[in-house]
Amino acid sequence: MTPIVFGGRFGWLHAGHGKHGVVLCKPFGHEESWGHKAMRHLAEDLARMDIPVLRFDYLATGDSVGLDHEGDQLDGFVADIGAAVDCLRNETGVTKVTLCGLRLGGTLAALASHHPLVDSLALLAPVMNGRRYLRELTALHKAWVENLPVPVRAGQIDSPVSVLGQIYSDAFRSRLSELDLAKAMSRQSAIPKRVFVVDVLPGASQALYGPLRDRGVEVHTEGFDDYFEFMQETASSILPEKTLTRTAQWIAQGMMEGSSVDPMKVRTRKPTRPGTNRDAIIEMPEAIERPVVFGAAGLFGILCEPRDRLVGGPAIVITNTAGSVHHGDSRLSVRIAREMARRGIASLRIDARGIGDSPPRSTDETPETAAPIHAQSIVEDVATAAAWLKRKGYDTVLTFGICSGAYSALRASLIEPSIAAVIAVNLQRFYIPERMTLQELRNEKRNSMARLGPAILKPSKWWLVLSGKRGLRPIAKAFASNAAARLQSQLLGVNRKKAVGGTGEASITHPHGVIQTLERKGVQTLLLYGAGDDGLDQLNAHFGRHGKKLSRAPRVKTAVCKDVDHALYDPRAFARVIALSEAFIRELHPESTPVIDTVAPPLGVSQQL
Repeated sequence: MTPIVFGGRFGWLHAGHGKHGVVLCKPFGHEESWGHKAMRHLAEDLARMDIPVLRFDYLATGDSVGLDHEGDQLDGFVADIGAAVDCLRNETGVTKVTLCGLRLGGTLAALASHHPLVDSLALLAPVMNGRRYLRELTALHKAWVENLPVPVRAGQIDSPVSVLGQIYSDAFRSRLSELDLAKAMSRQSAIPKRVFVVDVLPGASQALYGPLRDRGVEVHTEGFDDYFEFMQETASSILPEKTLTRTAQWIAQGMMEGSSVDPMKVRTRKPTRPGTNRDAIIEMPEAIERPVVFGAAGLFGILCEPRDRLVGGPAIVITNTAGSVHHGDSRLSVRIAREMARRGIASLRIDARGIGDSPPRSTDETPETAAPIHAQSIVEDVATAAAWLKRKGYDTVLTFGICSGAYSALRASLIEPSIAAVIAVNLQRFYIPERMTLQELRNEKRNSMARLGPAILKPSKWWLVLSGKRGLRPIAKAFASNAAARLQSQLLGVNRKKAVGGTGEASITHPHGVIQTLERKGVQTLLLYGAGDDGLDQLNAHFGRHGKKLSRAPRVKTAVCKDVDHALYDPRAFARVIALSEAFIRELHPESTPVIDTVAPPLGVSQQL
């Protein structure tokens, strides 16, 4: 697969020699990162059948140019699909195209199917009714707010409307509320000959079948049986292999009609590693971005360099969060990179092995059905990215990450000499055994002091224990573990010369050992937390409330912000972290002059920073 840029849109071209190609139309918002692995898997499945495939980011989404919260985007997305069809024709010479879309991407594919080259549609759980879709988004947002820590929840505002980090403008929501796919298709000037629809619930797209069949369209329907295991946050998402296989078969069979070739016997090529393309440049007023492939494993990343950057200067490695692709949940990593570029700071947002657009972790390149998030291989890949930036001539290389990304950023700084500093946002633990499962981590989170403390005063919570619906043993274990950590913190000083647990590998499995190693290596460290975040449990237990004992460690700083949510979905939380991170980097690299200063100084921050 080869990166490609057309009209400011970033995409991937999967090579094939057939004259019938496929354009994949991704979902929107949080569902885009949740569905990224599936879209790549489908593209590689089709490419192994020698079918040319283009998957791409609409303008103002993913790695493409544009701001993601301005105006009505619906018509623009449909136009982007038309431009993608033209691009695939120009690059490969295809004469016919199948549009295949997931969720809102399926809806957009249908609306764009009047293009003269389009002869078939594959719609995977398409959005049929815009109002229902908006109700689903509203319910999801409410569920997210209800699960926020009390200090963060109290500060939430209704405008702008943001769902898991994706802002929906008033104009876009108004347009979505008017969307009725069945009516739109009945009015469409030209429609494809064949349509494949995969529904989550039986008959969910029933209203669409009639208008299509009345116009002579061959409609094939199936159930999306593996949808609910798939369409969830990336760390928990399971690849819907059954549905993707059936989709690829349907597309290939339509292309092979009248041919003696069996599409299922054409699978001769292995999944390809990301390639390079010097012409694939993403240009913006504040920065120039280039796709890069680096390291022995062929890792993929996007290098974002300010147009007026200093020679050398600082550069940030932006890590994957919870297995999400390099542009982040709802494009968060892209916004971080481009905001930093406006301030003269370069960055490299990467995909570790098994994530996003990098190769799989396995040597036979078999794709993983679920994303790894705390694997040692991710830590190694972050270290590889930092070393690559250092060789590119950047004087000060930092690692930056959120949650699981904070973990890989921090752990990489323990093993890679080129890392001068680390910014860890809402770090959950200083060490996580690789054998520990995601479910075990979630169980520990459920019994954090941030959650158990307020619950102790609620009779309804005690009733759950007394009725046997919740076990007392894990709760008692959590309190005992926290008390033991606090006692040990009193006995051990942060500045002890001998690391906890001895030297070498054992010393970096304990929080005190991690801090001592960072100090010994000279790594400047900023630990950022939202008030009430579960990650504060370990920080408070080992280093005092909000890490006050870390004042003895001159290279380690902490900040606790009262309205920063865990994943930085709130735009204000994003702005505060950017401001704190920029100030931290300026201290490391004072000769690097800010380009702009548009983010107000953060409020409600603990005095440790």
